[in-house]
Amino acid sequence: MITRRTLIAGLIATGATALVSAPLTAGQADDRLLISCARKPDGSFVLVGFSENGAISFELPLPGRGHATTISPDGKTAVHMARRPGRFMLIADLETGTLRDLVNAPEGRHFYGHAGFSPDGRLLFTTENDFDNAKGAIGVWTAGTRYERVGEWDSHDIGPHDLSLMPDGVTLVIANGGILTHPDSGRAKLNIADMKPSLVFLDVRDGSFIRKIELPQELHKNSIRHLDTGPDGTVLFGMQYQGDTSDAPPLVGMVGRDGKCALFDAPETLTPQLKGYCADVAIDPSGRFGASTFPRGDRIAIWSIPDGKLLSFNRVRDSAGVAAGPHPGGFRFSTGFGKLLSRLVDSGNHVTEGHTERFAGLAFDNHMTVLDRPL
Repeated sequence: MITRRTLIAGLIATGATALVSAPLTAGQADDRLLISCARKPDGSFVLVGFSENGAISFELPLPGRGHATTISPDGKTAVHMARRPGRFMLIADLETGTLRDLVNAPEGRHFYGHAGFSPDGRLLFTTENDFDNAKGAIGVWTAGTRYERVGEWDSHDIGPHDLSLMPDGVTLVIANGGILTHPDSGRAKLNIADMKPSLVFLDVRDGSFIRKIELPQELHKNSIRHLDTGPDGTVLFGMQYQGDTSDAPPLVGMVGRDGKCALFDAPETLTPQLKGYCADVAIDPSGRFGASTFPRGDRIAIWSIPDGKLLSFNRVRDSAGVAAGPHPGGFRFSTGFGKLLSRLVDSGNHVTEGHTERFAGLAFDNHMTVLDRPL
């Protein structure tokens, strides 16, 4: 078994603590720090910090393919999670661009790829697979000088993938994908016939159950994977269909302020192009617009919230992550070809293209996180 100590030693030996170029200082809005996992030409994976102006702030080697990053409330720490069924959690110091720690999942668990902090930054919550008991778990960790596991909560379904803290600072929303897996079977999906995805809401103070939202039975193969929360409490979520993609199911939905679930319908001629796979979603700072990426269909989309109207649908090869801001109606999209694209929705709901930057030698993965405040 690879231990935390040997993993850290290996990363240090490969130069993981070296800051690559520009110092991490606050700049103009367009210079905000973006963070993503990326694949290098030699097949290795790194956690990279970069900005829209083309600057690379840091690269930290990863022990395997990573997935998503969460940033502490004070903006000083980034936690990057391994891709399912990975077991590592990397903690990076954003003030220096260096490795702070590398933590393993506990025995009998693996990570699903996402995490989130409590409002005060003292706790970290991770989505995990309790694979021997065939159920989902939310790991609870102390966050600070050391990251130590202090407990876990039931996710109240199978396959918790993503989670997010609601604006009330009390409610944690969890995307349960509904897919049963076991590390002995790699990434094989073991229960497609009777899977049941859901959104579950927990009280972040003690993990107590609040409520659950399930999709209609005819969409039970539509695995809810990723989500984002808006300033008014709207939850935008993306799905990955496990049935025949010719069914052309909706792949983006929302839970509005009224608590009702609605699914967004793209035109029938467009939906089959998405090939049943939404990779990432984001809500802009105003809460009026949402964006999503569809790498298998080489598309990006921007939607109006709350009516679910499709405002923009563009071809972008191997689209990957999306991050909102810095301005209302603003989004940045990354691609598996190392590109960073910007889009802006104006007051008339018209979408315009902005700056495009190319990062040679980096193939961005499906998620991108942005630091919204100066260091």
